[in-house]
Amino acid sequence: MKLRTNPAAGLIHDELEARGIPAAKAARDMAIPRSRLSDIFNGRKGVSADTALRFDRYLGISAGLLIRLQSEYDLSKAVTDKGPQIQREILPAPKLALA
Repeated sequence: MKLRTNPAAGLIHDELEARGIPAAKAARDMAIPRSRLSDIFNGRKGVSADTALRFDRYLGISAGLLIRLQSEYDLSKAVTDKGPQIQREILPAPKLALA
């Protein structure tokens, strides 16, 4: 399944919006640059482990959940962007012979 948008970023954005917390305030409260949130929301960066931990503490969104969502998105993007090239370039290793 191709994920068009980063679900971790979407979850964070929606939670901040639901609580009425501007991104600039969240960034200040979590001691991160405002540009980090902007980059995450605009798809220029993913949610790092550090950022996930900060959101876990700040909003109570599980860091593990954010990292899993980010990982699924990254894999989906790689399958779409690099999958065909890898399929062409890499031959599978021989299967293990069973005795």
